[in-house]
Amino acid sequence: MTEAERSEDAAADGDGLRDIAGAVKALSADMARLVLVEAQLFGHTALAMIGLAVAIALLLVGAWLFSGAALVVALTGLQAFSATGALLTVALAHLALAGLALWRLRHITRDLTFRESRASVNGLLARARSPGDASGQSPGEG
Repeated sequence: MTEAERSEDAAADGDGLRDIAGAVKALSADMARLVLVEAQLFGHTALAMIGLAVAIALLLVGAWLFSGAALVVALTGLQAFSATGALLTVALAHLALAGLALWRLRHITRDLTFRESRASVNGLLARARSPGDASGQSPGEG
């Protein structure tokens, strides 16, 4: 191999490295643009979801109020209750439903305290501290 061929091979290797570096730069720029577009899409989607959740909540509150008013009108139309009695009956029914919802919410939030995980960890700690653990016996066994 002559000196000229070696210098051409070195130049070709240098061009190959430059091509790879250029491809890596282009790929990095494309990835950055993709992350930016995905972040913008996520932001728009999150805002749309929040807006729709607020709209749904307002519609549900409106439906709840109008159904309560319709129930009051129906009770007074049947002449089963006076207007005041119908309002009180509907208000008490709503309070009872709110109480049930609150009871259920308190029942559900017990699961947020990781009771089972804490009990498991406490059991592991108790077994690790017990002196009979190394021999495979519980402390009460002798």
